[in-house]
Amino acid sequence: MAAGATPVLYYSPVRRRPKIFLGILMGLIGLGAALAWRITTWGRPLPVAYRRVAVTPAHPGSGRSFAYLRAGTGDRTITADTDADGTVDTVLAEGGDISSFVRPRPDDPEARWLILCLDGVPYEEMLALWEEGYFREFFRPVPLISPFPSDSESALTDAFHAGPVPGYEHRYFDRGRNRLAGGPLTTLTGQHVPYLGVLDYDMPGPFKGLAYVLPEKSYRADLGRLRGRFLASGEKVFLAHIASSDSLYHIRSAADMRRLLVEADSLLRELYLDAGGKLRLTVFSDHGNSLEPSRPLPLREFLESRGWQLRDRLEGSKDIVVPAYGLVGFLAVYWGPPFLRLPPLHGELARDLTQLEGVDLVVYGGGGGVTIESARGQARLSWNQDATAFRYQPRGGDPLELAGVLATLKQEGKMDAAGWVKDVDLLAATADHRYPDPGYRLWQWATNHVRNRADLLVSLRPGTFYGSGSFQGIVDLASTHGALDRGQSLGFAMSTDGPLPSPLRSRDLLPKDLAVLKGTGKRGAN
Repeated sequence: MAAGATPVLYYSPVRRRPKIFLGILMGLIGLGAALAWRITTWGRPLPVAYRRVAVTPAHPGSGRSFAYLRAGTGDRTITADTDADGTVDTVLAEGGDISSFVRPRPDDPEARWLILCLDGVPYEEMLALWEEGYFREFFRPVPLISPFPSDSESALTDAFHAGPVPGYEHRYFDRGRNRLAGGPLTTLTGQHVPYLGVLDYDMPGPFKGLAYVLPEKSYRADLGRLRGRFLASGEKVFLAHIASSDSLYHIRSAADMRRLLVEADSLLRELYLDAGGKLRLTVFSDHGNSLEPSRPLPLREFLESRGWQLRDRLEGSKDIVVPAYGLVGFLAVYWGPPFLRLPPLHGELARDLTQLEGVDLVVYGGGGGVTIESARGQARLSWNQDATAFRYQPRGGDPLELAGVLATLKQEGKMDAAGWVKDVDLLAATADHRYPDPGYRLWQWATNHVRNRADLLVSLRPGTFYGSGSFQGIVDLASTHGALDRGQSLGFAMSTDGPLPSPLRSRDLLPKDLAVLKGTGKRGAN
């Protein structure tokens, strides 16, 4: 080095690399810890605002009273059933101070109205909880009859008086384009599903798949988001849908579900009591569930053995399309390319399907009636022009098992000489039947259901399902819905306004002018 020159120091870049790697490693560890903390704390049970501490007679000869402690304050609240109808009608702080209130009237202009669908909860399950003393702010639940198929797309469209959906699930057959359409993108965005547009709260699309991976957390997060959206909303009429309860029924036992539904009871009580007599509640489920472990239907193998081809589009006379998306108790079967003049093979296909183990009923037809096929034989169901009367004609069998019902109606003078029965009489006579309200529900499927109606609709037996092959690898199915039978068809409905009529169809639960009733309040984001 020359005299007087400034020394230049060189550092090898290799010595800096361990520090960079260490920094990256620490960052990843911190990110992982934050993510783990978020997963751990996300979806925790909501704090119980009102803890029940006593159940006592309200007074001699009357109903029960329920005493609660308000979390954080220790204040005691008494909810009393003073007229012995099973439902709380008076709420007061201990001592009867000025915070006391009575149940709001349906026409109270100051009261908000929360309408909530707890998806997939069977009628018998909610009734059992009510009889145990839960949900006593409501009048006794009644069975709510779902459309056929008994799934959310059909039932929520019916209940909210919304426009028709493209198909029976988010994956559907587009008849005009002759191809399968929809799928996960429809679930994520809600595109082309009109009933979602009327909701003030629904589970965000990206979380709907997660409900099968982290079911309890998803359900509790669903309740928490509902609570936050409702309290922040200015809507006078607030429509909400808890989708995660149905996901839980698919993979959890009925006993587990009762425990989780008690958490919904706690949330609804908090909202109701905190509103001080200015909140009306209507809660329902869109359909029931089989509550029976289910096995997949070997559809493709069976159809191929009978000469049919299960495809994604219709090209040949033996091609059929059956969309597979969820894991459900029905098949929506599409047959016959529109550009071919084909003989009527519906009957042949229906009779083949009835030979597949797990199939209960096959329905096809439209216009003035449908044909029902099963291993128990064939029958024809017809209706008059406005569907105010039905006629059931067995043809070598009784697939709907209505012979006894019709014999009773005839004895009671409720059937005319040609075999016609009024809709109101058939509904009342079949409310507790194996297939509730079959006349109206099959008419509804055949005439006014979805934009791409199936050529045949197949009702599967409890314990059998059809759906996405990839989904089957994720879920051990503990229950399903979609079929015509009672367990899968009956949801529930209950209200704080008063007793609801029974039997009750989905379309008759809520007023048809919901959009008008909602007014101009600020819409909460979905």
